[in-house]
Amino acid sequence: MKLYRFCSGSICKLFAGGLHGDEGLYTASVLEILAEEADMAYDADIIIAPAITTGTRYISVLSEAYYHTVEGMILTGLIKRYKPRFYFELHAYSEKSYARLTNPDREKIEGVPPFVDLGNHVLIGSIAPILRDALFSTEDFCLTIELPNWELQAITEAVLEILQPGLRCRTRTELLAQLREMYPDALERAEKLFYHFYRATASELEPF
Repeated sequence: MKLYRFCSGSICKLFAGGLHGDEGLYTASVLEILAEEADMAYDADIIIAPAITTGTRYISVLSEAYYHTVEGMILTGLIKRYKPRFYFELHAYSEKSYARLTNPDREKIEGVPPFVDLGNHVLIGSIAPILRDALFSTEDFCLTIELPNWELQAITEAVLEILQPGLRCRTRTELLAQLREMYPDALERAEKLFYHFYRATASELEPF
C-alpha cells in the first residue's frame, strides 16, 4: 500500500481510498493527483492512502466483519496512529448500485441514510457508524465520497474540488461553508439526513 505523508502542522487530515473490493483501481488516480497538490505548504499533517486495496473480497464497511480483514485493520490502524480531525473516505460504485445507495428507504433496509447525489453521480454522506462511533469524536469531520466508476474521467475534477478545501481549511466550519457554497441543495439534504440519523440538532452535533 502506498502512503503519502506531508507534515507541516498539528492538525491531521486523512484521505483514504479503495477500502474494499477493487475500488482502489478507481480511487487511486484521484488521490494521486491530490497527493501532488499536497506536496505544498499546508498547515496540517496530511496523510493520503490512494488505495488501501485494489483487489480483495468485498465486505461492506457497514459490517463488523470488515474491520477484522487485513484492509480493515490497515484502515483502523491509520486512524488510531494519526488521529485525524478531518477524514475523507473514497469509494467507487458501479452504475447498477446507484439505486441502492440513493434509495430513500436505505436506512430501513441497510441501517444507514441514503447517499446524496451532487448532481453528477458523485455521492456524499457520512462514514459507517461503526467506524465513526468507535474511532472519532463528535468534533471530527468525516465524509464519504462515492465515485461513479463508469464516469471517472468526467468527475475527477469535481471530486478534487471537494477534496481541495479539505487540504486548505483549518476548521470544520470553514470547510462546511465552502462545501455549502459549492453544492447548497445537496449539502442541505445531506445534513438533514445526518441529523435525522443521529437524532441530533445543529446545536448538539455538527454534520458529518
